[in-house]
Amino acid sequence: MALTVAELLEFDAVRDAEPEVLAGRDALDRPVRWVHSSEIYEIGPLLSGGELLLTTGLGLAGSDAGARRHYVRELADRGVSGLVVELGRSFSDIPSELVAEAERRGLPLIALRAVVPFIRMCEAANTAIVDEAAQRLRLGDRVTRALNEALISGAGVAGLLRTAADVTGAPIVLTTVSGALVAFFGVSDDHAAWATVDAGRAEAEVIVHGRAWGRLIAGSGSALAPEDLASTVERTATALAVEILRTGDPPTERERHAAALLTDLVAGGGLAPAETAVRTGLAGFRPPPGRPLVGVAVDAPETRPAVTLIDHAARLLGTSALRARVRESVLALVVAPDSGNPVSAAEAAFGEAGRRSGAPQITVALGYSVTEPTGWASSLEQARAALALALARTGRGAARPGNRPVVVSARTLALELELSRRADPGQLDAFVERTIGPLVAWDARHRTGLVRTLELYLRHGTNVTRTAAALHLRRQSLYQRLERIESLLGHAPADPDLYPALLAACLVAAR
Repeated sequence: MALTVAELLEFDAVRDAEPEVLAGRDALDRPVRWVHSSEIYEIGPLLSGGELLLTTGLGLAGSDAGARRHYVRELADRGVSGLVVELGRSFSDIPSELVAEAERRGLPLIALRAVVPFIRMCEAANTAIVDEAAQRLRLGDRVTRALNEALISGAGVAGLLRTAADVTGAPIVLTTVSGALVAFFGVSDDHAAWATVDAGRAEAEVIVHGRAWGRLIAGSGSALAPEDLASTVERTATALAVEILRTGDPPTERERHAAALLTDLVAGGGLAPAETAVRTGLAGFRPPPGRPLVGVAVDAPETRPAVTLIDHAARLLGTSALRARVRESVLALVVAPDSGNPVSAAEAAFGEAGRRSGAPQITVALGYSVTEPTGWASSLEQARAALALALARTGRGAARPGNRPVVVSARTLALELELSRRADPGQLDAFVERTIGPLVAWDARHRTGLVRTLELYLRHGTNVTRTAAALHLRRQSLYQRLERIESLLGHAPADPDLYPALLAACLVAAR
């Protein structure tokens, strides 16, 4: 906090001069930017405001009462913090017109009854003022470094609020410009956050694209001076604007409830019906009773494209979705049509949404459909398991056919999922060796894809046209691969008696 006139009067160098306040006692809390001494009558125009002016009155000694009043008025107009006059050299007492005019203008007027060199007072006061400014600069640097580190580390909005709370020692709340609660740190719940907003000690607008996006409020409890608290809040608001421009809007209150609900579902299984009803309502998700829902897990480099894809698929279905990022994936519960096959309808909707968006590097996995809230956790877990298996096979960020998202479901990967859960790895390796060992060895030596070719051939019901399309091959090239497979295995790959074992072996080999 800037030093005030009252505080400077307590300095030893000033107290030794026996100061006496003659006017402007109610204005002693004015901040002092600098302490300056001058005997020039026309000093007013040379000052910029905030100075505490020291003088012996030499420039006023030969002037009349009107000129002295003008001198005080000019200092007051320039925003001087106060006028200090040393008695004994020019005046034995302060002229009454100086006191009267200073009182009328609310300008602190202090008489010094003892002689102390002005240089001693200026040195003590200005050193303290510079030290105060240096401390404020150091605080600003510390705040800026901490906020920059939070931005660089990807800590997000929550990390920036935590950083501001650590620096200020006060709770921090972020709202939209319309008044919706976005995020907070340093308080326990929404009720406490709103209490902080009502009793805020400092606030700043978050400006995005030249327009007010929201408000950042610091509550009580900070040991910082008011201007330091305000400066820290303003710096944090700027960092938040950068984060919002970089990553998009932070989650709303409903989105935070959605994330918490989905997190609890995958962490602890089902919830009590009453709790489920309340929490879905808070998240703005109200699925019709008895309608099937499908759990969805999406892997994407960023949250926003995944959320956009889910919302687009739900619109195509004519329904709604509960979605949020949970750990490394974006999870969702999507309401499916109540006629036909819900999973097939959801697969088609996500496929069409992906085709329209053309968003690459996204993998979508669907669980089984469920009609009761007690099954939501299970469907989400199925979707997460299918997503993990799909990523293990294709890899994150791998090229997608047609530059579109990949859509898989737990039902199409049921055999692989079951094998991964139950079978002993050693037994599975032996099974693969017995069944398709020559294909695995050939692929390893020649860097070919015979095992993958056989898998897709069997998955597509030995339909050559569909298999060639899935592999992006000409039919003649596929026939050549099938001939190679048959020669290595010693039997036709489409043998109905061996079909289940061959497909299982291909799936295990690809794990």
